[in-house]
Amino acid sequence: MNNTIPSPGTPVEGRKRTKARTVVVGVLAAGLLLGGGVIAANAATSSGTSTTAAATSQPTAAAAVAAKTALARHPLAVGLRFFVNGDSSKPTYGQRAAKIATFILDKRPKLAAKLPAALQADLKALKDAAAGDRVAKATHIRDTALNGGYGPKIQAQAKRMQEEKADRKA
Repeated sequence: MNNTIPSPGTPVEGRKRTKARTVVVGVLAAGLLLGGGVIAANAATSSGTSTTAAATSQPTAAAAVAAKTALARHPLAVGLRFFVNGDSSKPTYGQRAAKIATFILDKRPKLAAKLPAALQADLKALKDAAAGDRVAKATHIRDTALNGGYGPKIQAQAKRMQEEKADRKA
């Protein structure tokens, strides 16, 4: 067993696999924790202000916040959140949407390959679109995601993100 500490500039073996595992475990844990947080929150509100329901929901709520932070770092989650909740009236919306599409397609090709074919095509169209067409293509992606054109999983995530934004504003 090698007990030496690598120098600061030396790459560590298996680092990419470790990062990938961390992302996968983080996303899975986030999903489980968010589901548990919703159940605990519903139990706390439906049973009144009992101390046991409130006490059990507090640790889960803190874990849910940490899980949301982990989800927010995933490039697809960030991109979908931008498309669903982004303000298309802002002047930089189309440019930012194209950057997100480019990042997902060029920097994360393994992730992009797992996306539905229709979403891949729409992201490619957005990436290659002229500056004046980017807002329309990005809003098309948002509408298609919310209407289920990319499948039920993406539709469920998009609607959840939209509801979370509405809850934050309320």
